[in-house]
Amino acid sequence: MPPKKRKKKKPAAKASGFSLFKSLLWICVVLLTGLTLFVAMHLPLRNAPSKPGNVQPPVVHKTSEEPAAQSRKDSRSRQASTRDASVQKNQPLAYEAQIDDFDAKVRSVDLAILMGLAAQGESESLMRHRTVEVRRHGGQEFYYQNLTINLGHEVFPFLAELKKNLDQLGPDFSLKTVDSNPRDLEISILGEPTHHIFLPLSLVPEPEPEVPTVRAPRLVIIIDDLGESMSVAKRLADLPFAVSFSVLPHNTKARQVADLARQEDLELLLHLPCEPEGYPKSANSGPGTLRVNMNPAVLEQTLADNLARLPEVDGVNNHMGSRLTQDKKAMTVVLAHLQGRGKFFVDSLTTPKSCVRDVSKTLGLRYYRRHIFLDNTAKEHAILLQLKKAESLAKRTGLAVAIGHPYPATLSALESWARTRDMSVVICKIQDI
Repeated sequence: MPPKKRKKKKPAAKASGFSLFKSLLWICVVLLTGLTLFVAMHLPLRNAPSKPGNVQPPVVHKTSEEPAAQSRKDSRSRQASTRDASVQKNQPLAYEAQIDDFDAKVRSVDLAILMGLAAQGESESLMRHRTVEVRRHGGQEFYYQNLTINLGHEVFPFLAELKKNLDQLGPDFSLKTVDSNPRDLEISILGEPTHHIFLPLSLVPEPEPEVPTVRAPRLVIIIDDLGESMSVAKRLADLPFAVSFSVLPHNTKARQVADLARQEDLELLLHLPCEPEGYPKSANSGPGTLRVNMNPAVLEQTLADNLARLPEVDGVNNHMGSRLTQDKKAMTVVLAHLQGRGKFFVDSLTTPKSCVRDVSKTLGLRYYRRHIFLDNTAKEHAILLQLKKAESLAKRTGLAVAIGHPYPATLSALESWARTRDMSVVICKIQDI
């Protein structure tokens, strides 16, 4: 019997040890399961969006030192929301319009006047600039225009249409008579007179320029954004006056267009991509863009790379650049490099805050600037008015620089203006100034 008792105790001991082992095993399983759940709950899902505080920098922070191929890729991905500034299209590309651009409001009045004439079946040929004066409002430059419109006796339908057009522009725009004379009008914007319009019974002789000039008045016409169409370039080269070609260096036919300019003895500029405000989301200056956040060595190398594509250019003007041309440090690098290579720089003046004049003075460079944009409103009659405005400014001050773009309406306007332009105004090159 004692042996039997010993045999009964041994299995009991084994069972007790096995139960303890199972308990420990379950505890380990529970702990591992809990740890796994804890880790899973504190890690983001693979495809889940990150929290606002952890958002990665947008593409704009990468493009400052990315090669041109990355810029092209970024540009293609934004085609639904932005326009590629390096490609000419039938629809006008957006200018870098400033929200408080007073001169843009002045141009909207120009268009209101033209629309008033068109509603009466009349054309802009009845309108003549007597004088154009440079004035300032709120620190911004604009052109005050003294106009004569030869409508004869039928002025009241035009006045009614003009008043309606100005009312549609908003309460900032006003029309009043001078000394209660319905043929003597003044238009103001925000209380600032911008247009004086005289409606004579018959066309009066054109007055002599108020400021006589030693030399004949000169007008430079620069056409930007070239390099995508040889037919457009040939059409410009066939004009009976010489326009200056400004070619985007990364456009697909930049080399061919530059060669044509040289063959035709036309002035050739490199249209230098420069960083605009809102780059690249609201405005994209395309591949080869000079950026404010580039260090001086990278900035200068990017400029040199652009110039290497068209090394024979006479000078440079900025493509966009409303941000870059405000930065004195960046523009000092740019202008000093151009000075060393004997190239001039024309300030397209895409922002009233441009520092190019001050930097040019510091470096001892001649300052050139744009006075008139021809085709902010890409309609032929509006462009013809801007050409007349440029003529009048040249006659008053001795010089005007106008910039246009290869839009169909601009080409047609230039061809039409060639038949009617004031021949006392000499069309010249920047180099001739």
